[in-house]
Amino acid sequence: MATHTDRRRPSAGFWLLVPVAAVVTWGVHEFAHFQAGRWLGYEMWVSMNQAGLVKGDYTSDGHRMLVAMAGPFVTYLQAAAALWWILVRRSYAAYPFLFLAFFTRAVAFAVGMAKPNDEARTSLDLGWPVWVLPSIAVGCLLVLTIIGSRTLRVGWRTNGLLYVAVSVIATAIVFGDPLVGRIAQG
Repeated sequence: MATHTDRRRPSAGFWLLVPVAAVVTWGVHEFAHFQAGRWLGYEMWVSMNQAGLVKGDYTSDGHRMLVAMAGPFVTYLQAAAALWWILVRRSYAAYPFLFLAFFTRAVAFAVGMAKPNDEARTSLDLGWPVWVLPSIAVGCLLVLTIIGSRTLRVGWRTNGLLYVAVSVIATAIVFGDPLVGRIAQG
């Protein structure tokens, strides 16, 4: 285990990248829901923090599951790509993208206790207990984040500050969503 003096300190550029990574993470996740629905032939809408049908219901459970899992799937791909970039290039700039993938699914899991998130709805649709898929997803993303953190020697202090920064940005996105409204429809 690295000692305190072995830990890397992020640059100002790292911290400026965090809000960009957050907007990209949320945007790509929601756009994936939107685009999956459109590819399946539905009229969809998308905002900063949500996507859904313009009217009606999905014609099948399979369609509902595909649209629900499209967002998480691209988030998992983002985490894998970020970890790959960290392992291959030792890129500190990739770490916010990895951290955000874990953070967004972990928060969705926690918030989903009141209303099931994408993975929880899919877990139910498959006839599984509600928290099976969310637990697997968050657990896997946590492992990837730990690997990335250890590879880059990111310390507890940086991870804690990153958690606070991302929490503030997430709050702005969630509470700003109704103000901004729908970004696209089609």
